[in-house]
Amino acid sequence: MAAFIERLLLRLIETICLALLLMLTAAVVYSTTMRYFGASPSWYDEIASVLLAWLTYFAATYAVFRRQHMSFSGLVTALPKGAAVSVALVSELLVIVYLVVVAWFGYAVLAAAKWDSLLSLRWLTLDIVQSVIPVSAVLMIIGTLLTLPDTLRDAASGIDREHADIEQTIAEAEQEADALLPGKSRK
Repeated sequence: MAAFIERLLLRLIETICLALLLMLTAAVVYSTTMRYFGASPSWYDEIASVLLAWLTYFAATYAVFRRQHMSFSGLVTALPKGAAVSVALVSELLVIVYLVVVAWFGYAVLAAAKWDSLLSLRWLTLDIVQSVIPVSAVLMIIGTLLTLPDTLRDAASGIDREHADIEQTIAEAEQEADALLPGKSRK
């Protein structure tokens, strides 16, 4: 069940990231085109900033679900098994505590921001703009909790996912290169 929820949330976050990227691209292309014709939209700077901020937060959330955020997995896997699991667990708990603080204060900001709006888009209030902070923090907490068993399992077995992913990518690239160069051996 947890794996299903993780896949579902990951797909949702991917979709949100893609939609934000497409909207940001459309806004940039539209604004650039209109600027060329001498009719630059007044709302462009603010909406582009908001879309970029939202894209950044949701992309960071995606990285959490994929376990591709910054970490010290090489250091953890270098430790003895018991210490590696303990360090991984403490690390994940610290991340969760940090994200709880971000979500809490992000939510507190919403109450103060609901009375302000963007200058060029008066209908877009700052609480909507800033809502990405607590929403993404909660999603990151969920992602951390859903991937915690795999993280602890990797720490216990001495697996460094970052290096394993790099080695897999290199192996795939070598296979593709071999397929493109039939009859020639790279070794």
